[in-house]
Amino acid sequence: MTYREIIAAGAIAVLATAPQALASPAEINAIETLWQNPEDAGVLVSESFARAVPNAQLTALVDRLVKQTGPALAVTGDKGAYMIRTETHEIPVEISLDDDGRIQGLFFSPPEVLTEGPAATLAAFEALPGTVSYLVTSEDKTLFDRNADTPLAVASAFKLGVLKVLLGDIAAQNRNWQDVVTLQPEDKSLPSGRLQTFPDGSPVTLHTLATLMIAESDNTATDMLMRVLGADRVANALGLPSVLTTRQAFALKADPELAQEYAAASETEKPATAKKAAAGPLPAVSDVLGPMTTGVEWPLSNAKLCALMGEVATADVFSVNPGPVRAGDWKSVAFKGGSETGVLNLTAQLTGKDEGRVCLSVTINDAAAIDETKAAGLFTRLAHQLATSGK
Repeated sequence: MTYREIIAAGAIAVLATAPQALASPAEINAIETLWQNPEDAGVLVSESFARAVPNAQLTALVDRLVKQTGPALAVTGDKGAYMIRTETHEIPVEISLDDDGRIQGLFFSPPEVLTEGPAATLAAFEALPGTVSYLVTSEDKTLFDRNADTPLAVASAFKLGVLKVLLGDIAAQNRNWQDVVTLQPEDKSLPSGRLQTFPDGSPVTLHTLATLMIAESDNTATDMLMRVLGADRVANALGLPSVLTTRQAFALKADPELAQEYAAASETEKPATAKKAAAGPLPAVSDVLGPMTTGVEWPLSNAKLCALMGEVATADVFSVNPGPVRAGDWKSVAFKGGSETGVLNLTAQLTGKDEGRVCLSVTINDAAAIDETKAAGLFTRLAHQLATSGK
């Protein structure tokens, strides 16, 4: 799961051409006009933008955001990065205009509820449907927690364990970032990611695999690393008896009979059942979109995820995607999340400009789909509050 996938239902990200440095008043006026009159989207955007994003789609998106958050009271910011403020929300927006002053690039981040402080933001998390757990620490001291030691399904956040094993091998000089791994047919998994579209035999460095795994949550990159490093070592890093590859998880989820067999198997039998499931053809994406399959996941606690983050957060692969965190609030951001229907995790280690370290980890499990846009907005709000409150 990547940040932009989390908010796909509530955001549009299109940069048709390189951003032009027009005066910020023109950008502010474009945002205000679009917010006040979403139906006028067609006259505000460039031809290239309209080809990429149909006017009806943009109008529907902005109309939904306005109904959710209310009229704009102010638009502040500069140089393409702005904040729409309503009575109840703040909505970060990035915009670029072409030489004619028309919108050529636009990206809305999740609306942030204007809660009064971290405790209020966490209370808003608790009010979401489902089982909610979280942990907030500063310099390893607990500030807030709710069931932080209880393992819940965390989807792709387990990839922090893969990174831990890889970094250990690099530090021990058993491997080098430049080492090349060849893509095998059995490595290929379902999205997120892009490597599943590469031809068999493609050579990929360990550094590229790690970057794709963290920044884009590339499942095929993850499975390639697990093949090279050993799934048993990843399981040990996670504190689990065994661990699924993403291909195995998809295969089990698409086959209810095998999934039941896997869930009922002993810990020593589970790996063989998982390998049997993954030996067949990849399932269709439509076959794995349903709610979480019990027992076919990666159960980790917030405490474990923060501990893992503490060991891997300095890796440069985190620099590509800061997730739902305002990167400018912090000296550095290390983010990894995970999601499937009924599962959401957001975990970040944040280093302040005073070098202080904060970890945030929130997990939600529910039988129904989770409002990921709302949860991501609350996470953004919480991180910003911690950056400005001095903890």
